[in-house]
Amino acid sequence: MERFDKIFFGFVIGFIFPTMIGLLSVIIWFYTDKQETHALIYALTGLLCGLLIDLMFLKRWINKRYVLPIWFVIGIYILYNIGLFGFFMGFPVFNVLLGLLAGYYFGNRICSNKIQQDKHSKLINQVSLFTGLIMIFICISSGFIALVGSGVGYDIQGMLGLGFEVTKPMIWSITLIGGFVLILLQILLTRITMIKTIKNNAR
Repeated sequence: MERFDKIFFGFVIGFIFPTMIGLLSVIIWFYTDKQETHALIYALTGLLCGLLIDLMFLKRWINKRYVLPIWFVIGIYILYNIGLFGFFMGFPVFNVLLGLLAGYYFGNRICSNKIQQDKHSKLINQVSLFTGLIMIFICISSGFIALVGSGVGYDIQGMLGLGFEVTKPMIWSITLIGGFVLILLQILLTRITMIKTIKNNAR
């Protein structure tokens, strides 16, 4: 399990810097340069900078993964949410999976740091509410795109193969009900994963 944890979290942490800095470099190219011949140079420069950060710090982060500063862990979680949200073009369903990651990490962090059992419930509630809060922002962003953007109804109609027109009131209903379900699911997944991880470590 120790080996799995190191490989798993090494990938989770190590993936973020080359990817995000590479994307940031492309954004800088888009707004400052825009010459097509330079795009790859910007992307590779960002990627190499991210890999250099990994080379310098990743091993230390992996070994100290359960005592990393909370702001650092939260930052990675938020960046993954933003990246997943953008990758699926504002479709928030897959962001729920990150609740599993948060629950697994913080469950192990609690056990690794030998936090007293009477504090477990409070920490489980705090982490679950935090992931739920992030999902609220994700759902609000997704809802804004759906309600303000044009042609969303046709996209939903085509994606689901519906034989009727998807109207604005229907989009409102999907946004509100779907958002509520996703937020609740995120909280429950985080909570259940934390509890199960703590129990597995106690065996």
